[in-house]
Amino acid sequence: MKTVRFDNLLGFLFFLLPVLTLLYYILSEKIIKHGAFVSTVPGFAQKKSWRVIGHYASVVLLFAGLFVIAFSLTRPQYGIQREKIISTGIDIVIALDTSPSMLIKDYKNNTRIAVAKDILCDFVAKRKNDRIGVVVFSTNSMIKSPATTNTDLLKRIISKIEIDPRREGTTSIGVGMASAINRLIKLKDNAENKSKILILVTDGKNNSGEITPQAAADMAKQLGIKVYTVGIGSSEELDFDLLGTIAKSTGGKFFHASTSNNIEEAFAEINQLEKQKIETVNFTRFKSIGYPIAAIGGLLFFLGLCGYSFLFRILH
Repeated sequence: MKTVRFDNLLGFLFFLLPVLTLLYYILSEKIIKHGAFVSTVPGFAQKKSWRVIGHYASVVLLFAGLFVIAFSLTRPQYGIQREKIISTGIDIVIALDTSPSMLIKDYKNNTRIAVAKDILCDFVAKRKNDRIGVVVFSTNSMIKSPATTNTDLLKRIISKIEIDPRREGTTSIGVGMASAINRLIKLKDNAENKSKILILVTDGKNNSGEITPQAAADMAKQLGIKVYTVGIGSSEELDFDLLGTIAKSTGGKFFHASTSNNIEEAFAEINQLEKQKIETVNFTRFKSIGYPIAAIGGLLFFLGLCGYSFLFRILH
């Protein structure tokens, strides 16, 4: 929420200067009489000249400048207020396989990774209240995004995931799962939220890694993390038994998405996951606007001074 705050509340005391000056000016105009008394002349109409109008306009500018300068001394700042937001959602981390086999074109001339990225972006867009993170894995794992509710940022990150076709790589499902689990358990600011989900997207079998998929699944089960496994690509390359066991043992579900429509259906079903209240924190960023305001006040005061002292000066 955009708001204004004051970094120097004692600065409001400076308003006494223009207030007292204004009181003195009013009293001097009303009580201290200037000029000579003249007898009234019937039918004589008093007209105010442009010099008189300009004189009082200059006075207004003078005092407006003083008030604006006094306001700038409170050090006003404009920015986004840090606030806690309670919303309904869950914590999700997506573990996406980025092994070279994900470049195979078996989805109407589209690569597996391209189809997965498009559907993941669509999935993220529908989960506006969830904290979602992204981990990619091949031989090793890498965090692409910590859990966040910023869906626009997530979609940009997912869309920029690329696989180097010249790179050789294996599929370490256990390592990818462990990395995703680690991200989920680090969300300590929301300890009451017990709804944590891991979505594993892969097109192959586990063939490397220091952590086995079974060990990672046991870890997820102990921590109460449900694992939904999505196998994409041909049946010959997938380990149905492994992906099914991982999902079943953690209370999740296994989906085989042999076509792009199947992938959409799988994520549509995952989109029906249970929701729970979570607490997110928006950070505060403020920018000082005191100097521009002081400059405006100085300009108003200068214009008023010029008008009062030179252009529309009235001799009493």
